[in-house]
Amino acid sequence: MVMLPCRFVLICLLVLLPTAVAAADFAVVVNKENPVEILDRDEVKKIFLGRKTFWPNGQGIDVVLQEEGEVHQSFVLEILHKSPRQFQMYWKLALFSGTGIPPKQQSDDQAVKAAVSADPKMIGYIDIRQLDDTIKKILLK
Repeated sequence: MVMLPCRFVLICLLVLLPTAVAAADFAVVVNKENPVEILDRDEVKKIFLGRKTFWPNGQGIDVVLQEEGEVHQSFVLEILHKSPRQFQMYWKLALFSGTGIPPKQQSDDQAVKAAVSADPKMIGYIDIRQLDDTIKKILLK
C-alpha cells in the first residue's frame, strides 16, 4: 500500500469540493411597449439606485425589485456592486433622509413579470430562465 502525502490528499479534496454556489443568471426586463433595447450597466445601476428617474421619452421610471433570493443577490452584487444588506441600508437611509422612496418589491419572478408587463414605465429583473413573451429583455453593455 502506497501512502500519499497529507498535503496532496488535502489539495485533491479542496479541488474536488465545490467552493462556491453558482450565481443565478438574471435578465433586466421592461414592458414590451418600452422602446429601450440596450442599457449601459452604469445606467441600470443609476436607475436602481434612484439616480436616473426618467426614460429617454420623458416618462418616469418605475422600479421593481425581488424581495430576496439568488436572483436578487446576483443582480445587486453584479450590477450595483453592493451586498443585499448594503442595498437595503442604502434605501433605508434615502427614505429616512427624504432623498428617495425605495422601489416596489415583489416576491418572485412571476410577480415581477406581472408588474412589468402591466406598466410601460417599469423595469425589473428576473431569473433568465423565466423569460417569456410577456416582457422584454434589455441587453446590457
